[in-house]
Amino acid sequence: MRGREPVPSRGRRVVQAPGRAVDAAADWLLAEPRTPYGAAVCRIGVALSVLGLLAANASTREAWAGPGAVWAEPARALSQFPETQLLDGVSGDVLTLFYVLTMAAAAAMVLGWHARAANAVTLVGFIAVVSQNPVVGDEGDNLVRIALMWLLLMQTAERWSLDAWRRGRRSDQVEEEREAVLPPWLASGLHHVGLIGLTTQIVLLCLAGGLDKISQDVWQRGTAMYSTMQLPELRPHPGLSDAISTNPIALGALTYAVLLTQLLFGPFLLHTVTRRIVVAATVLVNLVLAVLLAVPWSALAIVSLAAVFVSTESYERVDEWLRARLAPVGDWLALRWYAVEDAGTAVLERTWWPVADWVRAAVRRR
Repeated sequence: MRGREPVPSRGRRVVQAPGRAVDAAADWLLAEPRTPYGAAVCRIGVALSVLGLLAANASTREAWAGPGAVWAEPARALSQFPETQLLDGVSGDVLTLFYVLTMAAAAAMVLGWHARAANAVTLVGFIAVVSQNPVVGDEGDNLVRIALMWLLLMQTAERWSLDAWRRGRRSDQVEEEREAVLPPWLASGLHHVGLIGLTTQIVLLCLAGGLDKISQDVWQRGTAMYSTMQLPELRPHPGLSDAISTNPIALGALTYAVLLTQLLFGPFLLHTVTRRIVVAATVLVNLVLAVLLAVPWSALAIVSLAAVFVSTESYERVDEWLRARLAPVGDWLALRWYAVEDAGTAVLERTWWPVADWVRAAVRRR
């Protein structure tokens, strides 16, 4: 009786393909965290957008999110989101406390000081404050909320942060490992899950927005931005808005640029060259919209999310350039700090330490 014939090489590869795919996915997920600079830029930009939005509206906070926002009660009653109840009916002092706490957490997140804890507080505070008035919310607020949620899983403070600076000063590697909350493989896995989730959300939002726009005649004709630029609240520079809206070429270029950057964002990420093109176009379009429509904080959030897709090599070149340019400034500040430290030590030696010695001597005599 003949033995079983060996499986052909092509068949063996087909049979082993799922296992190899699982191994490759596990290696990718558990490897060293990817895009550390992109995650840092996204952390800084999203937190700045929260801080800027709250700071710009701080003087009117009670009118749109506090006791004075009774005019938005019908919209809150129709809302299906439970977060509208987080600060419902609170006093102006409680709202101010949440407001200031959220701004402080956003500032800490920008600096990368206890970044993950600051991220969590910023997320809860931003939802609690902004969700109080569904009338004034927009897609930019939803995008910031989504970004803050996924950034919680990512290691966003590995570069350009006070946390990274603090870790760099430690010389005891064992002490650093003992203070780690999660094992490295799990931290890397969560980071990559957050990166995948954030990328998926960005691509789906852009694709959905692009498909919705391209189905409308005004976008197909290249005139959709005309009506947007006629809204009073979106005309900070009436002369500039009129110059673009009355020029068919400029109006069509802006309208199609907005449409194509959304529609092609996802597909263009698949190749290095097209990825650079779509990221640069997204940044440029949102800078124009930030000035033209007075939406700097929403534009900053979108630009920060697009920055995730810039390669690490590009950021490393920027980092080297900045270090070379800022090294003299850092040296100057270090010398001044050492001078201040020496002066403080001299003052202590002339004032505090003699007093302390006198007190100790007096206690011993008794």
